[in-house]
Amino acid sequence: MPDKRVMTQRELKRLAAMFRAPHWEGVISVESAEALVCSGKIKTREFGPLDDFLCLRMAALNRDEHPTLSYLLENWNVAKLRLLRRVVWAIFGEDPILRALDVYIHERSGSTRKPPGGRKPRARRFSVPPEDLPAEWLEALGRMTDGLPSRFEQRQPPPVASMIQTTRTKLCELILVARQNNLEENISIETLEAYERSLLGRERPLSRVTIRSAIRQVHGFARYIGASTTVLEHLAARVCYHERRAALAAPVKEQRVLSLPSYEEIFEIALDMLGEAENTKNGVRAQFLRNAAVAITLFCPFPLRVADTVLRFGEEILWDDNGYRFNLIMSKSKRPFTAPVLPLFGFFIDQMILQGASSEHLQDLRKACFERKRRLFVAHDDSNLDPRYVSAIWSQVLGTGSHAARTKLHDEFGRLGSRGVELALLACGQRSEKTAEAYRTRAFKLLTIKKAHSDAIGEITDAEWKAYFGEL
Repeated sequence: MPDKRVMTQRELKRLAAMFRAPHWEGVISVESAEALVCSGKIKTREFGPLDDFLCLRMAALNRDEHPTLSYLLENWNVAKLRLLRRVVWAIFGEDPILRALDVYIHERSGSTRKPPGGRKPRARRFSVPPEDLPAEWLEALGRMTDGLPSRFEQRQPPPVASMIQTTRTKLCELILVARQNNLEENISIETLEAYERSLLGRERPLSRVTIRSAIRQVHGFARYIGASTTVLEHLAARVCYHERRAALAAPVKEQRVLSLPSYEEIFEIALDMLGEAENTKNGVRAQFLRNAAVAITLFCPFPLRVADTVLRFGEEILWDDNGYRFNLIMSKSKRPFTAPVLPLFGFFIDQMILQGASSEHLQDLRKACFERKRRLFVAHDDSNLDPRYVSAIWSQVLGTGSHAARTKLHDEFGRLGSRGVELALLACGQRSEKTAEAYRTRAFKLLTIKKAHSDAIGEITDAEWKAYFGEL
């Protein structure tokens, strides 16, 4: 920490003269400015850019104008903008103008950050493009998608819709293996054996469960297209073998779930992140910490699939006098999912709206987010993030993707308290909006989680549970 300094009488007189200008009225006192300078948070010369900005702003308001930052600061260079941001952070740390400045400085600085979603498609290493599949296979996949039984005598029913995409991927893998081994591009015993060897010989080993699933799906497709009895018997035997083999292995997913922190620890990590975000001067770091804190907590009680985590205000997130509510069409089942968001978790959504601003601005900022239909998670420059961002954050912070939240929820339900834990809402009602530190109590970390999940259990019917979670 910098050594404390003492301001000279000349510096104090200069600040006093500056603060007598009308545009400084109610902004900061000489005593408060002196404290900031003496603590090393700001330098005396850095009040100059703020003085210029306030003067420009008052002149515009006197003309009954409400200009944007880009209009007021269009003639400023980036260095002066950064000085302005520094003094704004020191004086108005919880004002929305700070985030607006971050976005504008990023725009003016010509950052070379890759646009979200702009990454190149991953090169295919283990499969061919779907259009390279044999014509009769594509026709069969089309019938499956339409929910039609096979054309053959057995009239094999199609798999569930969620498995068709995966089946197609396995077939694309099989065709690539056939080409690499100069084999016929069809489902023959020779091709199947080569495919099985390729699964077992991957450079990055596949789990036994994954290999079993691949063989099982090829078997199901072979039955659907009326493969020969010899091929079907071969596949049935291989499925049985991999069933036995998989049963002897500890599932990788279960191992990762067991390594996850408890819900209490996840909340503790998140609250530490929110506290750090409030105190860092780095806008990029602060936005990452807020995003990460919300990503790891919000998807504990609502463990959405990765494809369902791109949420927008006014679309997938609704708001009324009762609070927030999800409004989703699940990507896998295509069924609607609506669930109220308890105030405990609504607090974390609020952090995505405030983005470091004080809670007194919440209503106005929430209105703006819903009008723009802004995404829940945005980068420091207000741009959209990659659709897999939430899962990537889980991997970075917790060691495994957000898909593991679904299994962990099942594991934790049996250990949670009854519906009568009213202290959770009491703790929520007494929280401090100014800082996350007030949430670092044992009551918050334990009782509120118990209350939230107990209420969730009581409101989910058996049919809804099966429709939403499926078979884990």
